[in-house]
Amino acid sequence: MVNGILSKFTKMYKGENAVYLVTGGNGLVGRALVRLLLERGETVRILDLTPSHTPHAESAVGDLRDPQAVSDALRGVSTVFHCAAMVDVSLGRPKHVYEINVAGTQNLLIGSKLQQVSKFIYTSSIDVVFDGSPIQSGTEKLPYASRFLDFYGESKALAEQAVLRANHPNLLTCAIRPAGVYGAGDVHRFPNIIKAALKGQFTQLGDGKALFNHVYADNVAYMHLLAADKLAADHPSAGSAYFATDYAPTNFFAFFRPYLEALNIQTTTRVVSESSAMLLARLSELLWRAIPTRRTAAARLTRYVIYSTCRDFWFTPRKAELELGYTPLVSQQNAFERTLAWLSDEWLPTNR
Repeated sequence: MVNGILSKFTKMYKGENAVYLVTGGNGLVGRALVRLLLERGETVRILDLTPSHTPHAESAVGDLRDPQAVSDALRGVSTVFHCAAMVDVSLGRPKHVYEINVAGTQNLLIGSKLQQVSKFIYTSSIDVVFDGSPIQSGTEKLPYASRFLDFYGESKALAEQAVLRANHPNLLTCAIRPAGVYGAGDVHRFPNIIKAALKGQFTQLGDGKALFNHVYADNVAYMHLLAADKLAADHPSAGSAYFATDYAPTNFFAFFRPYLEALNIQTTTRVVSESSAMLLARLSELLWRAIPTRRTAAARLTRYVIYSTCRDFWFTPRKAELELGYTPLVSQQNAFERTLAWLSDEWLPTNR
């Protein structure tokens, strides 16, 4: 089914030397994107901090903070998919977050211009418009947040703005803003949920009514491909951003319960009200700032965590549907089954 859909794509580059560079190709979205590109017969190069062992893909090892490594990886590249990022929602303004997410993106943009790259698709985030206020059926008309709850969201906004400003007939750019990405290989959401559930510590923040978008990694990757194929100087995607979601939003915590039930992880959900959680978050942030030794670790409960899970925080992919022709590549049921199979292999034999 997937191969059938991908075979219908019109390849924008037909020369033998056309190369697609995927930064962060060892990550969740990057791996899905590499797989889809290879399935349609593209030449793919992966730039990451560690070697990639993906069959039929070139591997370039390098750091986005190293302009020479970036330039080397960009040689002969026609299209860049910039998926690499430092996902760090800790407090303060960590220097490495700026250096990788903002300065690293600038290095890629500069290198892309020098190496005459034609297209640049940036993996952004829904956090670029989030200031803690509820968002319901959010669209791309929302402005960037005037204040951010963590530096990660701010860094993604700064990088996205740099990418979109760089749009030019010689280097066409656009941005994809995924919601909460999940799937096999997830290192940010499911591991924490599963670990807590196995310890009997699965906790719901808020009354369970707030809605949030989770989106399957392959569907995010598919939107990237559609954007690359559509991107042209006279197309509305040039210099534009798109929210990437797939199916109806659910409560953040309710999303995980079917997986826990299918894995036969018995757990009693503890409920903490938004007001109580916020009090704890403010105390956690206060202690983090007051005690220097706590700065070696992120405060786990922050205002960002409370607002993003206790208040509506969901978007519509309508613009991507209209301008990119997007519909989810993988069905909701198939996404569930694939993720569940990975969880069963990853967690049950060794972690229970």
